[in-house]
Amino acid sequence: MKNNLCLNNIFSSTQFRAIRQGIKVGILTLMTFLVLCFPVRAESSSTGQIPLTLEILQEKVKNPVKQDGFYFIDLQNFIIDLQPEQVEFSQQFYQQIQAALNPSEKSEDTVGLNLSNSLIKGDFIGSKIGVRVPLLKETFLSVFSADELKILTSEQSQLSLRNQSPENTAVTIPKITVIRGRFKCKDTEFQGNIDFKKAFFIRGLDAQEAIFSQKTNLNETIFNEVANFNNAIFKDKSNFSYAIFLSPAKFNKTNFQGFINFEDSHFNEVSFNQAHFQEFANFKSITFDGETDFSESWWQGRTVFSKSNLSHSISFQQAIFEESVDFRDTRFNQGLSLREASLQSAIDFSDAGFGRLTKINFSDFMFDSNSAQIMGDPGIIGTVISVKTLQGNENLLRNLIQNFRQQEQIEDANKIEYLRAQLMLKQFKRNIFGVDLNTASMSRLIYAGFTREQANEILNLRIKQPFRNLTEILKLDKIDLATYIKVYDRVVANRYQGEQDKDTKTGWKKVVFDNYIIPLFNSINTALHWLELSVLLLLSGYGTRFELVAGVGIVAIAYFGLVFWFVDRVRRQHPTPILPTSSETIWMLTSYGILTSIGLTQIFRGSSHPILTLLCLAVFIVPIPGFLVGFLYYRGRHHNLLDSSYLTEDASQRQLRLMIGRLPLMPRFIFFRDRYMPILWDRGWSWLNYYDFSLNNFLKFGFNDLRLRDEHLPGIIANLVWYQWSLGVLYLILIFWTLSRTIPGLNLLIYLK
Repeated sequence: MKNNLCLNNIFSSTQFRAIRQGIKVGILTLMTFLVLCFPVRAESSSTGQIPLTLEILQEKVKNPVKQDGFYFIDLQNFIIDLQPEQVEFSQQFYQQIQAALNPSEKSEDTVGLNLSNSLIKGDFIGSKIGVRVPLLKETFLSVFSADELKILTSEQSQLSLRNQSPENTAVTIPKITVIRGRFKCKDTEFQGNIDFKKAFFIRGLDAQEAIFSQKTNLNETIFNEVANFNNAIFKDKSNFSYAIFLSPAKFNKTNFQGFINFEDSHFNEVSFNQAHFQEFANFKSITFDGETDFSESWWQGRTVFSKSNLSHSISFQQAIFEESVDFRDTRFNQGLSLREASLQSAIDFSDAGFGRLTKINFSDFMFDSNSAQIMGDPGIIGTVISVKTLQGNENLLRNLIQNFRQQEQIEDANKIEYLRAQLMLKQFKRNIFGVDLNTASMSRLIYAGFTREQANEILNLRIKQPFRNLTEILKLDKIDLATYIKVYDRVVANRYQGEQDKDTKTGWKKVVFDNYIIPLFNSINTALHWLELSVLLLLSGYGTRFELVAGVGIVAIAYFGLVFWFVDRVRRQHPTPILPTSSETIWMLTSYGILTSIGLTQIFRGSSHPILTLLCLAVFIVPIPGFLVGFLYYRGRHHNLLDSSYLTEDASQRQLRLMIGRLPLMPRFIFFRDRYMPILWDRGWSWLNYYDFSLNNFLKFGFNDLRLRDEHLPGIIANLVWYQWSLGVLYLILIFWTLSRTIPGLNLLIYLK
């Protein structure tokens, strides 16, 4: 009191209040400084975790809490010290937990353990919280309830129980740890090792966002219900080998910072969406019986899936592979998706087995380094690769072709070439017959599959900015993915419509030219490309199937040989018959049937659409020759040398000849005629000359130099021969182009498109 009076004598009231306010500010500043200096203590306080004592443990064990429909021993938000120096607490902890989770009497209501948001110091031994029993039928009957027995002895659990007998007493009987209640450790940090070796989780495991700082051992563990490791972090080695997941397993966004081992594990349904594998990941000899999702996963280390069995589809969509991926000797029964995945090293499919309809979807796949490559068995890997669209995959297809050519797997490279040609054909077809988003009317858009509201939104948007590709319609509010899939094959957006000049001075001619003339010429050009590509696909598999080209050539040569024989030997019946003998007719028809059968066999073996291939071939070899022959017999033949063959041969020599520059008609030079004589009609083998002439004319290759005579030759016959000669030139280009693609090292015409 005296001090206050003294101060009041020295300072005024206003000054006194200012001093007191300054003292308060100083105290607050000091407290802030202390908090900043000791951040660990502040953080520990903010978590709300408190050390677990034996008194609290006993209370929690005696009073289970019902959460999510299950009873749990609620040990949330505790610091549980199980380090070696805390021997007494560790023993009491395991004893009380085990006694509570595994009552002596059989009970249908089980109690689980909830360690969520807790900190576990030291090693956590799973066998000490479950009931450890030998695999004996008598023991199982005495310990577990009927429902638990049904789960434990199911075929999926793969537990093999033994009968108690004198023989078994002499051998060591394996044991298993059964954890009867549900185990929750959501957002729990385990600072020591985790050991659940040979455990059976009857009610599943929930370890979302858990942190496993040291080694995790779940070897030979069985999960009857859902095992949830979403957002968990495994900082050290993790061992899930021989684990069995009878229900869906969830590893979404899980971070495996150390070596992860799933060798010989068995999954029913599993999701590793956005999982991160920083070290070597071992999935060798694994079994996936359900849907498997590795989409958006990130693999920084080497990955092994060899000798695995994938019964259902598996997805690696948008996955990133920085090191090699091994699928050797793996069985794929359904599809594998690598859509939008990124590869920096190699994927090996050697000795892999694929189902009859199994495909690997490589759409939008990315080769992100010069060392990236796809490996597989020659003749097989190219067959199972699938790409859905050409747009956006042009570079991918080129990389795949180059990938297999560098490995000298020409057959696989050709299969990718054929796939690219098919996709190109679909693109041309859509460009011709599809509805253009930039020019179509309201009615045309509705016809393509859009609703009136959707079509109106498209019309409004294209006025501001024309569509550049089909995927841009997904940006519209009223168009969803289902609509996009519905109209995908019916609409196009790659025919760009130039902006109309709004200045009226340009006149209507420019508008007509830009909006009608140019699109018309573009459509005609696209149609010609579509027709050319269709012919190449049907007659040669786009230069990738030599057996198909050979079959087409055999059928054409045999057909024209028969036509030449018929025109040359069947002259007239009245008044003096000029006809072939019956034996010659039999020989000719029989040989034609044999040759045509050989050619058809090659066509049906090599063509994906053999009927269309035959129709395409018939368009080239039937209408024009048929018209010429019909007109020839309609008009009749009245000329000199009617009883002599139109074919002449070089009688000076007989040899196998390559006649690339030879023309089918004999030149009009009197001394040149002395070397050529008409072929004989009165020989039993004379019918062979017509096949030889057809071979000369089509392939520029034959056994004799056979030509048409230059005297008294009907022009129709000359036109028929010249027509086959012209087809032969095109066929030679086709066969050389095909050979360059199918024979390694032969680069002739390889860049001909």
